Amino acid sequence: SSGINAEYGGSGLIFTTSIPPSTAAGAFASINVLAGSEGRELRTRHRAAYSLLRKKLLDNGLPVLECPSHIVPVHVGDPHKATRCMEILLQEYRIYVQAINYPTVPRGSELLRFVATPYHSPEMMDYLMMALTDVWERLDLPKFS
Repeated sequence: SSGINAEYGGSGLIFTTSIPPSTAAGAFASINVLAGSEGRELRTRHRAAYSLLRKKLLDNGLPVLECPSHIVPVHVGDPHKATRCMEILLQEYRIYVQAINYPTVPRGSELLRFVATPYHSPEMMDYLMMALTDVWERLDLPKFS
């Protein structure tokens, strides 16, 4: 005998890694939508919104980075300015965008992460461009020429 008391007198607990039925039902319903004509339309609109957002950002001289996904990253290069961009856009323009700072990205690579959805209209993107132009000028951030 090792001298270790392996007896456990507490009440038994059951742990599970399964998901709740409501989550499974939601996932199943989502797959059904995506597999049908509505899903095809949403994917088409999503690709169009992504392309339009990327084009508008580039046309406005913003330093858009390459990304193989639906995310459109814009280089800021300063953690304080990236966070300040996020704050101004939310507080003054009611636009939510995520600032990405170290340690998620290397120091000097701080950025704003934009994600267009199938529900973002060209007018919404124009409003974003107006807001970004103001924020970029106020924070003296560099643009591409």
